[in-house]
Amino acid sequence: MADSNNINNRLLEKISAVNEIINSSSAGEPPYSFKLGYCDDTVKQTRQIGYCTIACAALILIRSVRPNASLQTAGIIFAFVALFYAIYCMVYASKIEKTDIAEVNGDSITVKGRTYSYSEISEIKGAAINNLKIMSNGTKITSLNKSCDGCGDLVRWAKLHNIPVNDNNTRDMQSIQKKNSVIVAVLVTLAIVIGFLMAFLKRM
Repeated sequence: MADSNNINNRLLEKISAVNEIINSSSAGEPPYSFKLGYCDDTVKQTRQIGYCTIACAALILIRSVRPNASLQTAGIIFAFVALFYAIYCMVYASKIEKTDIAEVNGDSITVKGRTYSYSEISEIKGAAINNLKIMSNGTKITSLNKSCDGCGDLVRWAKLHNIPVNDNNTRDMQSIQKKNSVIVAVLVTLAIVIGFLMAFLKRM
């Protein structure tokens, strides 16, 4: 649990640092060349989600196969869905660990084998869940999370070449933590409500 919290805090710190660069009028210059990729903490967090989901699926499956278990079929289906999601998380973590999202060299950026001049990049646009989209004439060429390695340098590169960076979600770390706490509280409340409903249906 402590390791999970540390990973989450480090990711929030990276997001907050990128937000500071977006809001800064003097962000500084980026390196001449750099890569954009998923950071180690994102890979670790994705694997942790997979491990936790496997554990939950196993507990639900063990409970559901008991002869006197209620909602047996629903439990088995839920357990297998959770298991497939866990497998997806593990495969996805392995994939992003080896994947470069983009590479910047001087005044150009290469995405999925295609190289774009800075003049072809029309905008860096904010998206949901602390993501940024790299746009070329209204078309998204790729997206990345602000916790990704090199994201701050991407914003610096865009500002150096006068590429607009339009993102309304540039909160500091405390604000991000508060928003995440609200989301967690809503999810926990929803889980409790679902639990009560399942208990009620069991007694019917």
